[in-house]
Amino acid sequence: MKKTDRGIVVIIIYIVDDLIITRDNDVDIYDLKKRLKQKFKTKDLGELRYFLNIKVIQSPKRIWLLQKQYALNKLFEYGMIGCKPISIPLEQTVKLSANEGDLVEDTITYIYIVGSLIYMTITRPNLNYAVGVMSQFMQTPRKPHLDACEVHTEVHKTYFEVWNFL
Repeated sequence: MKKTDRGIVVIIIYIVDDLIITRDNDVDIYDLKKRLKQKFKTKDLGELRYFLNIKVIQSPKRIWLLQKQYALNKLFEYGMIGCKPISIPLEQTVKLSANEGDLVEDTITYIYIVGSLIYMTITRPNLNYAVGVMSQFMQTPRKPHLDACEVHTEVHKTYFEVWNFL
């Protein structure tokens, strides 16, 4: 982070070997890139379009963060691409118990599905409640927990159909 003489902050995000530099003033961004280029071997990839499986769409007034392709890949990976879409992530009246139902044979798949859903909450914070409930059972998942994951994943499919134009 760098404060300018006007007291405005430049934000730099560094992940592995990529930098994202953001600021409301293009001149300051250009100056920072110029200084970085003098000290390090850098390549300017231009305006941010994808980052960590998140599509970035920018307009003068807004920035959209989308995980459509990531989620579609996950639906395909978990064999749920043909599932029926629903509109409610998880009814708040649904009570999942740690001891009810048969144990899931493949706990790794349950863990991966919940992990994928946790990552999806970056752009879908309205899913936090349902994902939080499902993540409580990652140690010993049972069939009702897996069923809740499948229902929850169907909600994602609804979301992608609505936002298909992006």
